[in-house]
Amino acid sequence: MKRNRIERILSLAICMTIVSWGIAQNCRITGRVAVPELQGKNIAVLDMNTGKALASTKIVDSVFTLNIEVEEPFAAMLKTDPQNSNPRSYYFLSIVAEPGDIYADLVTDSLSGTLLNDRYNKIAKKCRYEVSVINAYYRQMNEATNTPADVLGELEEKASRCYEGLIAYVIESYKGNKDNPISALTMDMLIDYDGADYETIIELLDGASPAVTSYQPLVQKLSKMEILSHTAAGKPFIDLDLTDYKTGKPIKLSKVIKDKVALIDFWASWCAPCRREIPNIKKIHEQYGGKDFVVVSLNVWDKPDGQAKAIKDMNMTWTQLTDPTRNATDVYGVDGIPQILLIGKDGKIIARDLRGEEIEKAVKKALGR
Repeated sequence: MKRNRIERILSLAICMTIVSWGIAQNCRITGRVAVPELQGKNIAVLDMNTGKALASTKIVDSVFTLNIEVEEPFAAMLKTDPQNSNPRSYYFLSIVAEPGDIYADLVTDSLSGTLLNDRYNKIAKKCRYEVSVINAYYRQMNEATNTPADVLGELEEKASRCYEGLIAYVIESYKGNKDNPISALTMDMLIDYDGADYETIIELLDGASPAVTSYQPLVQKLSKMEILSHTAAGKPFIDLDLTDYKTGKPIKLSKVIKDKVALIDFWASWCAPCRREIPNIKKIHEQYGGKDFVVVSLNVWDKPDGQAKAIKDMNMTWTQLTDPTRNATDVYGVDGIPQILLIGKDGKIIARDLRGEEIEKAVKKALGR
């Protein structure tokens, strides 16, 4: 076959594809949810870009059928009602909504029936297997007693190699599907696996299709990653307009920590994990507090009376600040507390997410003791 004829056929095929994607076609999703508590409850197919339900039906005898109209493939999710009073007790499964017949089992997390779903099922299945292997290695390490250090080291090395292989596979899967919604789903996986930093993700997204760049779950995660990239270890701290709890007067964080190593604890009186860390912070304040080191408890998401009672009950005698604008957690990308970070004398963040014994180790190292 001559080259010009091949080109004409390819051009015709491309045009036919474009035309066909402009016409709404039926996507029929049948499936199974073999969970007794979900019988008679609803299952819906959601557009992952908008979060809106496109269709819903009841699960009867463990099976369901949903029909939607699709002009071009997009990332979607099958999601059941909660199976009990816990709002998070639902089953879900990511799919690619595309014309054709799709079969989905939400208990075994399996997909089949159309080109993109067959491909995505293969990727997701391999990823789940690799994650189970990695978790098995870490379980062995956590449960090990009287195990020689070299054996533990070998287990950790195996887990690390598996993790690196998993990340490489996800990136490869992303690159191989840049022209379809699987790229959005695999990029989402990469971020969830904590497989790359913000700068690397941005590089991978260069030249990506709108299926990725407009994928809202990914857009939201990238926004969070960007904030965290600005307040990661090694970055200069960002100043905050706060209130001194003792005087009630406005004060800048920079004034409190200037020329000192500073331990900053984002906390709230109602937060049980926060309260568990207070004795550790109190001990560190008593042992290391002085001209070159300051401990700051920054109260967030709290009520004044709750803060006052906790400070009195737990004898929190070190510097207490509050965030009247509720802006501090946004600036530092904090979506869970306690968030304990350490800032050096040079104003650069040394560490985030410190807990327990790690706090004192980091403080001693920063102070050179």
